[in-house]
Amino acid sequence: MATKRRTREQWQELVDKQVESELSVSEFCAHHDLTVSNFYLWRKKLSDDSQSLAKQDNWLAFDMPASADKEPGAAWEIELALPGGVVLRMNRAA
Repeated sequence: MATKRRTREQWQELVDKQVESELSVSEFCAHHDLTVSNFYLWRKKLSDDSQSLAKQDNWLAFDMPASADKEPGAAWEIELALPGGVVLRMNRAA
């Protein structure tokens, strides 16, 4: 039987589904053709990753251009690209 390679996102989906299913890890793995050891390995890896992200200082300071201070009605636009393809756009029209 060939081993199926899964992405980090696919493993996260499987871990989430197991919690929602209320099946034991062994039962869930049997239903989804997973090895229990791989499931536990990925669950730990994903948990460690999310904890380390939560501990990071996620603030980013930036300065507005000097011209923005001199022109109170000046237009500006900020675009922030977040993980997962989410883009936050903020602007002020002139």
